[in-house]
Amino acid sequence: MLWTEDRIARLCLGSFSGFGCRSLRKLWRSFPSPQKAWTGSSHALLQAGIPQKAVERFCEWRKDCKPQRLVDQLAQEQISFVIPDDPEFPQTLRDSSDPPENLFVRGNLVDAPSVAIVGTRHLTTYGKRCVDMLVPELTRAGLIIVSGMALGIDGLVHEATVNAGGITIAILGTGIDEASLYPREHVALAHRILEHHGAIISEFPPGTGSRKEHFPMRNRLIASLTQATIVVEAARNSGSLITAKLALEENREVLAVPGPIWSDTSVGTNHLIKLGAKVCTNARDVLEVLTFDRPELIAQARALMPLDPHEQQLLKLLTEPKHIDELGRLLAIDSPTVSSRLAVLELKGLVKSIGGQMWIKGN
Repeated sequence: MLWTEDRIARLCLGSFSGFGCRSLRKLWRSFPSPQKAWTGSSHALLQAGIPQKAVERFCEWRKDCKPQRLVDQLAQEQISFVIPDDPEFPQTLRDSSDPPENLFVRGNLVDAPSVAIVGTRHLTTYGKRCVDMLVPELTRAGLIIVSGMALGIDGLVHEATVNAGGITIAILGTGIDEASLYPREHVALAHRILEHHGAIISEFPPGTGSRKEHFPMRNRLIASLTQATIVVEAARNSGSLITAKLALEENREVLAVPGPIWSDTSVGTNHLIKLGAKVCTNARDVLEVLTFDRPELIAQARALMPLDPHEQQLLKLLTEPKHIDELGRLLAIDSPTVSSRLAVLELKGLVKSIGGQMWIKGN
């Protein structure tokens, strides 16, 4: 990474806790360059629309800020500083209504279709079974799995993705340096994510601790980065419902896993379905949503992951049209398993439905 004066200035400005995205955008509009904004007078900052208290705090903070120390800390922690002009900045974020002005990244930002899976911190056995069913199939389809590394469903999602051999991205509401990783119970999980070619990202600089107001901002990134958000379990006031709302505002798909009507952790998901969220009962429901009017996703996901033995056998059988029940009998597996494997193959463009639950090998 080439540290120009402007990039260093952006890092410094983005490291001041009093400047959010809106303040930074005011600075970009009012100054000819980030460097000029960084060295701007208090009067010029006020003229840019920055509130007086924030200007006073910033000018005091700037006196003690050591730009090279910030750069050195990123290098020491192996953190990349990514801005919207960089090619590795995700296009989905660039296209969102409220994109981050800076990203701090550990690991690899993989350019591939992705889905977010979020849910309650107080998961049940039912929620765990849902994650264990959904994640391996979505991973096998070549999708990147995104979540917030919180306790409960989020952490389980990352763990299941890694165990399935997939790639997962954790988006945090804290800094991503070792000392700031949160929750501390998931530090080892964060390391596993990185070891398996995933990424940990945040718009908050190193040293930023856990603050309640940061988590809706984290949820905004989760919703904006992905093509769809799946809510597995959520109570009435769960933060994952905020993620779903933000996804809808970004014109992303929202799916919810229905749950028992007597379960507190299914009140939120069942309510989402009442409001119009698509029902998610298996991986096929997700894949159908992603490929509807989005054929480019098929091309992107094709052959990203190797076929498992059942998928290989299905391809051999589908040189001629066959009914899904016949496929189940020939392979000695149940229809839901056949259906989920066909959904993966369909996403990769290897098979196609010809109606009446009949399938044939694709082009």
